[in-house]
Amino acid sequence: MNTHISAAITAAKLKREKKAAAIKARIDGKIAAAERREKEEQDHMNRAWKEHQALQEKIAASRKAMGVRKNEETPASLRRLITEWENEMRLRLWEKRVNM
Repeated sequence: MNTHISAAITAAKLKREKKAAAIKARIDGKIAAAERREKEEQDHMNRAWKEHQALQEKIAASRKAMGVRKNEETPASLRRLITEWENEMRLRLWEKRVNM
């Protein structure tokens, strides 16, 4: 009879240890997933910043080539180009984010 009790105690202890290990593994997995999401978000923000800077440089170069000064209104043809470039930039960023 004493062996049955000790076997039950051992089984209960093993069950508690397994449960604790499962809980720890779940928490570790959640932490790893959060770190991965944070890194992906930071990478996306860096790409977006670089794309934005490149777009601003392209716009400035186009304005200079057209002879448009900083305080002058942007011509309609350049505004159309800027809109097109912005849409292309958004599409590139979206495609990179989807394909991660």
